[in-house]
Amino acid sequence: MLIVQFLFLKNAKYMNYVVPIITSVATISSAINYIINPGIIYSHEKSQNKFYCPECKMIYPQLRGKNAHCNICDICISNYDHHCGVIGKCVGRYNTFIFMSLALFGMGFSICIFLIIINLIIR
Repeated sequence: MLIVQFLFLKNAKYMNYVVPIITSVATISSAINYIINPGIIYSHEKSQNKFYCPECKMIYPQLRGKNAHCNICDICISNYDHHCGVIGKCVGRYNTFIFMSLALFGMGFSICIFLIIINLIIR
């Protein structure tokens, strides 16, 4: 309903508030992703179980979730998901939620810009 209202009404005042909020949250999420540790595993962490990384040639504690070696960063990450080229680092244990918020609000920003362009074309 909101998209239909935006597309066919010429008075879409709420977009003056929505776009800056979405942009701000996406920018803050991007900055936090850049700063936060993705879940680098250090050999001095304590755990009952251990795993051997053949790339690092070290024994690390087996933390909960899947541990994996990132060939781009050349480090082992706890709960490794993937290496993201957009933020330039791995997505792992500590930054998965922040990465998902960045993806969600980035997509929301793209949709808002698309709707603004469509509205300008319709007018």
